[in-house]
This record gives sequence, structure tokens and C-alpha cells, in this order.
Amino acid sequence: MKKEQQISVEATLVNKRVTVYNAVEGLENPMNMYELDFETADGQALSFEVSIFEYQNVERGMKGLLVYKGYDIVSFGKWIKDFKM
Repeated sequence: MKKEQQISVEATLVNKRVTVYNAVEGLENPMNMYELDFETADGQALSFEVSIFEYQNVERGMKGLLVYKGYDIVSFGKWIKDFKM
């Protein structure tokens, strides 16, 4: 199995979305899913699901170094930092 590489690109946060997710209709309460959409300097669109804490910490139009690995954000500028427990 190939290990995913960490990628760093300059990016702008272009959109924030909250959608309601319900894995099993009627058996559990729906949950909010928080997503951030970025555009890189070369026009590439990237979307990531994030925690509510990361979602609330950024605003549309922010620019910075976006570091991601696969489908996960590692960091974005000074607003989202890599954190491990």
C-alpha cells in the first residue's frame, strides 16, 4: 500500500459549507458536516471536511499555505495547525 504524500500549496479559502448528515435515517440524530473549499494559485479546486473548531477559525478570502495529505488538512496558514493528541 502506497503511503500518501503531504502536499503544500498557496491557496485561498473560497467557500464554507455546513451540510446535514444522517448515516441511518430515523435511527440517529442528524449531524452537521463542515466543509472548506479552497482554490490554489493555478486554479485547482480542493475541498476538505473539517471540525467545527477549524471551520469557525477561518473566513472566506483568507490566503495562506495549505498543507494536506490525502483528504485531510494538515494546516492552513496561521489559522489551522497540525495537532496530535
